[in-house]
Amino acid sequence: MEAIKQIRELPPQKFIVADLKTLDVGKLEVDFAFDATADAVVVSGLAAPSSIDKFLLEANRLAIYGFVDTMEVDDPITKLSKLKQVPDVVILHRAIDVEQASGSESSDAAQKARWAVIPKIKELYKDEKLASGRDRVLVAVAGGIDPNTAKYALDMGADILIVGRFITSSKDVENSMRRLLNIIPGYSDIDLKRIHTEDDDNSVKKPKWD
Repeated sequence: MEAIKQIRELPPQKFIVADLKTLDVGKLEVDFAFDATADAVVVSGLAAPSSIDKFLLEANRLAIYGFVDTMEVDDPITKLSKLKQVPDVVILHRAIDVEQASGSESSDAAQKARWAVIPKIKELYKDEKLASGRDRVLVAVAGGIDPNTAKYALDMGADILIVGRFITSSKDVENSMRRLLNIIPGYSDIDLKRIHTEDDDNSVKKPKWD
């Protein structure tokens, strides 16, 4: 929790997710993360439905986002159907150890089979909409995300890409980020999203984003 506070001091306006993967006593851990200024908290889909419900209820009460990570959950739809509370985000997550233990071809096939669940999650929560009409429940994908797998996930309907080693292990982080952003609709070029002002030539301004 102290790490969250320290990170908050560096980029005050950033969205910080406390990836707790909580299994029990969810309410207490949500409170800790909230006090540390986290914007979102993550509960493990392996937790009992009652624990997940308490976790999500407390996150909703405190007005922070509640994520459910389905890593190692054999049937995400069945597990989600047992919940009384509605998550803000459902994560389809392949563990690093599982990915490394499989061959690349079989691993990719397993990943694609996993992402076939995305439309089913959307269907499960089809009545949960925001006033704007956007889906109330977003689906995130994690584990082995690179430009190729990211495109497939987006085609399947993923809303959020959680990227790890493609960036953290890159020798050129900026280039890796641009390769990913260039496949996301609306981000064909980062610089094109900047709103220029008349006095751009006379002063240095931070970019504004849509």
